[in-house]
Amino acid sequence: MAENYGDSDKRLQPASMYFKLDSEMMADGDSGSATADNEDSKPFESASMFFPVDAQGVIQVKLLPPLVCILHHVDFKNNERRDGSSQDVEALKKTFGSLKCQIIEVPNPTLAEVKKKIAELALAEFDQLSGLVIIILSHGGRKEKIESCDGQSYDLDDDVLFPLRDNSTLKGKPKILIVQACKNETRTKKVRADSSRFEPDYSYYMKCYSTTEGMLSSRDTVEGTIFIQTLCTAMDQHALTKDFKVIMEEVNAMVEKESAQKGFRQVPAILCSPWTPYCFGDYVNNAP
Repeated sequence: MAENYGDSDKRLQPASMYFKLDSEMMADGDSGSATADNEDSKPFESASMFFPVDAQGVIQVKLLPPLVCILHHVDFKNNERRDGSSQDVEALKKTFGSLKCQIIEVPNPTLAEVKKKIAELALAEFDQLSGLVIIILSHGGRKEKIESCDGQSYDLDDDVLFPLRDNSTLKGKPKILIVQACKNETRTKKVRADSSRFEPDYSYYMKCYSTTEGMLSSRDTVEGTIFIQTLCTAMDQHALTKDFKVIMEEVNAMVEKESAQKGFRQVPAILCSPWTPYCFGDYVNNAP
């Protein structure tokens, strides 16, 4: 399938591919297929579709909404728990589920489990999907370090983004990383410090951070994080019509404003490659 995304200031149009079914393939057209909501314990499989077929047996396959993988670190060693994170996961599942995204949650992953899941995604077939979203909820540190639930750490670039760039079926498709990660041990009863850092590379990707390097970000133990909750609200309102980068810029501005009103300042950050506008709404109606 030839992919042509045109000029960078034009919206990414849902790609299509055409092929012709022979008689044997037509006979198998009604066989069972995997649903979009496979259990978390099952390996990721490309989402199935229902294909309209014309009189000549020619069908058109349109790209589906992206896969969303949530690496949810909540219970750590020494009985430490990121209270409030489950509220973020609930909001994320509701928001991206309404956009007909297939969602995989990896709860409390160890370092080995993080690497295993990323290795699976690096080898998965994304021909039918328009992109990939990975959401990381955890503690973190400088130089792209994220903490796994067994007390070890992994690198956002080396262990997550870079392996995905080798997947040919993700070529020319956005790889969106959303990171809510703790910075240090500064904490109060209800709020903890979250932060992270980024380094550039030049594939089609975007990194969305809850804060800038060295700064704090809030996590309410009852309501969840201001960053994730604001993101979900904005996506609920605008994901069908706006470019995702525009949404994130608006989210960042809202987080900065609302945090200041609550007595602290949180400034989220975005880092992305040259960006071709991507709208979730371009793919929602393609999903069965």
